Amino acid sequence: MPIRAVGFDIDGTLYSARRLYLRLLARGMRSFKLMVAFNDARHEIRKLLDSPEYRAMNIRGVESFHRFQAELCARRLGADLERTHEAIERFFYTAAVEPFATIPLYPGVVRLLDELRSQGIRLGALSDFPCERKVELLGLGGLFDVVMTSEETGLVKPDRASFDLLASRLGTPPEHILYVGNSERYDVAGALGAGMRAALITKSRRAASSTAAEFAFSEFTQLRRYVLEHLEG
Repeated sequence: MPIRAVGFDIDGTLYSARRLYLRLLARGMRSFKLMVAFNDARHEIRKLLDSPEYRAMNIRGVESFHRFQAELCARRLGADLERTHEAIERFFYTAAVEPFATIPLYPGVVRLLDELRSQGIRLGALSDFPCERKVELLGLGGLFDVVMTSEETGLVKPDRASFDLLASRLGTPPEHILYVGNSERYDVAGALGAGMRAALITKSRRAASSTAAEFAFSEFTQLRRYVLEHLEG
């Protein structure tokens, strides 16, 4: 089955997440408790994905999602909701984004995107965090047809909601979309659950041999060859 569109995770897929973590750690020492609470809240949200109670809340849109996320963090910190919300927006969605201007992409990313665009392949970026500013700072502005966050749906990966929305915005049937990510649990499982195809970037031989993705790679030159071999026509 031919590939007509390719979707990409951002964090840890197009660049080394380790570089970002080091920069955030340096910036976030004064916000260490907030960082821990935020991380715990994101894990709790993933656990709630299949909860009828959470679904019944009908959280939709980035603003509603951020408010709910702030409530979980404030509860953990025993802090004021409004101050916690402001702190999260200031650190995670503003200060934490600026380091992307100094984070190098993996070799071959730009060449791959340029070549796929020249072949008429639709390109999408889907992250669990807002990624428009990240894409710009990484030097990839204008290369994607769709840039979106799962926070719009209120249902983060691996829930299929954001993958379905990505397919809709790309205007491509899911079976013709290859989604590329670095997480078996979130990216691969989410894409397959939405009827897409999946590719996993990993340097682990064990992960590569056990993945449910149709293709595992460690260098973008490998992904480039694979995609070009599976284009329509």
